[in-house]
Amino acid sequence: MSAIMTAPACPACDSQTLQPTFLGARLGVETCARCGHRAASHRAPRNTADYHAQYDSGGFMDSLRATRQRQARAIVERLRRHVPQPARLLDFGAGRGWFLEGCRDAGVTELAGADISELSVNLLRDAGIPSVQLALPEGGRWPLPLEALPFRPRILTLLDVVEHFPGPHLSDMVRHLVGQLAPELEWVVLKVPVASGLLYRVSRVMAGLGTPQFLEQLYQCGSFPPHESYFTRASMEALLRRVGLEPVDAFGDLDFEAGSLADRAHAARRLPRPLVTLAGQGLGAVAEGLRLQDAWIFIARVGQARA
Repeated sequence: MSAIMTAPACPACDSQTLQPTFLGARLGVETCARCGHRAASHRAPRNTADYHAQYDSGGFMDSLRATRQRQARAIVERLRRHVPQPARLLDFGAGRGWFLEGCRDAGVTELAGADISELSVNLLRDAGIPSVQLALPEGGRWPLPLEALPFRPRILTLLDVVEHFPGPHLSDMVRHLVGQLAPELEWVVLKVPVASGLLYRVSRVMAGLGTPQFLEQLYQCGSFPPHESYFTRASMEALLRRVGLEPVDAFGDLDFEAGSLADRAHAARRLPRPLVTLAGQGLGAVAEGLRLQDAWIFIARVGQARA
């Protein structure tokens, strides 16, 4: 008797409704028919260098820093609707510390960062922000060095993080991170890329026409770790509820500065810079006007049963 093959489940909502929607030489994408989640499969060789050393300096980093600092102000302002005096915040996947610096400037007290990158940890410490270096995850578990933290976090931020988690382990990894911080943890803030964004839509159309480079950049093909997921609002809310979190707020973010798209879009470097800048300004205006931003930020409360 032949074994019955079970289709892989959606990483977000756990339904077995994934359907292939794009197949290229370096990237494959499946879409969940129920929640719209995108699950990627990568075939490009992966860069094994320190994650934060894989990106260009100069204009790219300047533009990215401006975006992250702007987002910090927006997130803190929105968070204060629910937590008037935010404090004891741990930024998991803190990167170069720009978000935490923005939080500090906005008056958030007791901050710390965590990252797998030694470069990231050193940059945070140079900025006067306590930080801990993480070991790599173990399947669906990602142990936190809680004894090295200067406080027990009340707020956990996962910004541009969970899309890097392998699809089969996505829910387990988020659940494990949240569970380790109980009972003190009260709030979780997540920022993820979404497939409803204008840049994603345009890149998907171009890939279908035989120009996949823009879509490959969105999924960070060839980097390590790449983007394993692109979310929708429905898929993110499904994931949050699966792991015991209650979504209480969500809002879109452009996730790039309209005037400096030329510095961020590697795939457009062969085009005249003034043309790319003009296109970025136009895309930004349309995306904001139609609410087709390429990232969404979710604020979730830790469920009472979990807390």
